[in-house]
Amino acid sequence: MTSARTDFEGAEFLRTRRMVLRGLRLADIPALTALNADADVARWSLDPCPTDYFGVAKTVLGANECYVMQPGLGAWHASDRDGRFIGLFTLAHSSETGDIEIGTRLLPSAWGRLYPVEGGRALCAHAFGTLRLDRILGMCHPQNLAVPAILRRLGFVADGDGPYFGGRASRFVLEREAWSRGRKGHATAMDA
Repeated sequence: MTSARTDFEGAEFLRTRRMVLRGLRLADIPALTALNADADVARWSLDPCPTDYFGVAKTVLGANECYVMQPGLGAWHASDRDGRFIGLFTLAHSSETGDIEIGTRLLPSAWGRLYPVEGGRALCAHAFGTLRLDRILGMCHPQNLAVPAILRRLGFVADGDGPYFGGRASRFVLEREAWSRGRKGHATAMDA
């Protein structure tokens, strides 16, 4: 007789110098709810930030479905080297643009520590090296000044702005060829 599964595996996806990205589990619902409920986080988020149990559970279920149906894409729980939850990283199809987008949503306590650069580099390397994508997008709130600087540091270039989830968003693009050139020319400086 087999026992009933009570949660998703939450397998490790990527490890960087200071972070571990792993699959989402139902046990993550309280941490994800707190992340989405933070007023500073919600202020800069372009997409909906569910704070009710079933809305957050839908995020976890959707991520786990994505891991199976679209291997290498999804949303991942990010923790620091001490195992503390710091937020989410994503590399997923956008329902708004149809393109593959990179993203992060971090707790304010993790802001200013260059986690988005470190995680972004790992996800870009995965997107272009493992998945062999031709390009990825980065979107941000048009009044957010921090995200464009992070995206530019990763090699993204501005590509205008437009409607996104009922609001406006600034759009950035990174092509595989540009990523490869940047890696060859700045391998030591770009490694996090």
